[in-house]
Order: sequence, then C-alpha cells, then structure tokens
Amino acid sequence: MDHAVVLAGGSGTRFWPESRMRRSKQFLNLTGEGPMIAETVRRLLPLVPRENIWVVAGEKDSPHLSARGLGVPPGNILLEPEGRNTAPAVALAAARIERRDADAVIAATPADHAVADAASFRSALRKGFRLARRTGRFVTLGISPAHPATGYGYIERGAPFRGGGKGVYLVRRFTEKPDLRTARRFLRSGRFYWNSGVFLVRAATYRDRMARFLPPVHRKLERAVRDSGKKGFRDRLHRAYTGMPSVSVDYGILEKEDGILVIPSEFGWNDIGTWRSLHEFLGTEKNVTAGNVILADCRGALVRSDRGVIAVIGMEDVVVVRNGDAVLVCPRHRSEEVKGIAEEVQRKFPGLA
Repeated sequence: MDHAVVLAGGSGTRFWPESRMRRSKQFLNLTGEGPMIAETVRRLLPLVPRENIWVVAGEKDSPHLSARGLGVPPGNILLEPEGRNTAPAVALAAARIERRDADAVIAATPADHAVADAASFRSALRKGFRLARRTGRFVTLGISPAHPATGYGYIERGAPFRGGGKGVYLVRRFTEKPDLRTARRFLRSGRFYWNSGVFLVRAATYRDRMARFLPPVHRKLERAVRDSGKKGFRDRLHRAYTGMPSVSVDYGILEKEDGILVIPSEFGWNDIGTWRSLHEFLGTEKNVTAGNVILADCRGALVRSDRGVIAVIGMEDVVVVRNGDAVLVCPRHRSEEVKGIAEEVQRKFPGLA
C-alpha cells in the first residue's frame, strides 16, 4: 500500500520570534490555514488513508503533537530522541512501516512547506507512487523554477525515462544551494528544477540503501526498531541516537544513488523559509497582516501580532512581528538574517530564544 511520512524535525529559526526553541516552524499558523504540519497532513489525506500517514518529530515537540488534532493514529507519531537530519528520520519510519506492510511505498515530505494547488500536488504524488512501485527506483518531485533562487537545492534532469510516460526524466545530478550567477545559468538552461524535498520509494529499497550507503546508522536503528514493541524500546532508541551522525537523505543517499527519476511539477510550491518567502506566497506586493494591525501609507509590508495592536506608518517592504515577549523589525529583503538574530538571542537571552 501507499504510505506517507511527514518529516517534522526542523526548527525554522528564521521565523523568530514566532518560532522558538519550544515551538518550531512546522507548528506555526503562517498561512492562515492552521499549523503547517496539519496543513501537510490534510493535503495527503484524500490520497493516503489516515492509518498510513506517519509523522516523525523530536521528543521536544511532543507537546504540539496531538494525534486527534493531526487526524492520525497515535502509534503513527514517531519521536526521535534528538534530531539527526532526514536520513535517520525516514529510516525510522520506513522500518516501522515495513514491519506492518512489506510491500509499502512511502512518500516522504517536509511538514513545513506550503502548496497552493493541493489537487495538483496529489496528482504528482499519485504518479510518483505508481513509478516507485513499478520501477523500484527513487522518484523525486522537481519544481519548475520561477526565478534564480539561491536558497533552494536544484535537480538537473537528464534523458527522458522510457516507459515512465510523458514528463518523467532520469536525474543527472543534485546541486546544493548555488550562488546567484549559477542559479541564473540553471534557469536559462531549462534543465533544472528546485528540489521540493519530496521523494517516493519502496520502504524495502530505502532500507537497502541505508545499509549500503550509511551502514553505521542502519545498524543502530535496526537494533533499536527490531524490538520496538518490547519494554525498554525508548532507552534502546536513545542509545541508538547517541553518537549517530547527522545526515540528510540528499547527501547520504540520493547523491550516491543511480537511476533516480524526477517528475517536473507545478503546484504552487514554496518552502516558506523566511518572512520574505511567506510574504511572496501570500501577497506578492500587497500588505499582508495577521492579528490587530493598523497600516497607514504602507506598501509591501508583512505585519503580524499575537497580542495588542501594531501600527505602522509610511513604510515599504518591511517585516514587523510581535509574538509574546519579543518583537522583530527588519527590511523584508533582509529576513534571511533573522537566523543570526535568533542565534544572538540564544546567546544573550536564552529564555526568549
């Protein structure tokens, strides 16, 4: 059967002060449709049954993870003792899924990305499930780039994949976040796609590649998960994660794998990585507000308040966010730098980080 794994282990420090140590980005209501993780699950539900949707998150985030709120079985929420990036997170879920369904195909998706056209997203996933099941290959979703972004990874397509139907290509290579000159060259070539972070593969295939490419991580997790239903499982999982390297699926597996397929896709995808990208997703050049906000003679402003009133006069392209006991004000084009501010807050005012 088809299964989905929602990866909810990120922190999203660029969304300080709303994103804090005690509440990560994926649990924020950034788009007005509820917590991003709940949005992600809702997008999947018409395609994947509730009992086949799995969530992997950190133990620190357990207060924000309600099985009833997410609409998934309690046993499908898997908690990692510590974040070790995406490769171990998917491996943990794949091991649990394969024990229940030996023929499972999984779609792994980040919990904190936004999608404007959910129907087109499900259509691309449906095609990916079919390909992954029939070919036994990894299948990725590539996003047609709208501009030369330097904050995304890229996928370069190779030759069309025979037998995959229209619009399926072999992956030539993955490229990490490029500089602006390189990103412009990628865009002009017409061969590159933004890496959506969504991929599909048989659970058994993923397990095999973990054993081949990341054997130390594989062995640690195999020993822990093998006895997942027995007493002391949490202690064994903690020991497995102790000293485990932090490694992404892209770096640990996909960059070493041959024969990966890419489906070029358009469904209004945005990884919502900064306040600027949230503004672009919600309003382009319009003012975007949340909470009690008064604007006078402003253009291109993103202003959010969780309490009290914020009034802004005569400003353009500005971000103003009040959350609890902290306020952020910055030019919209410098919102990438909020990560550095969050780190400075952690050093100087750890209780506010």
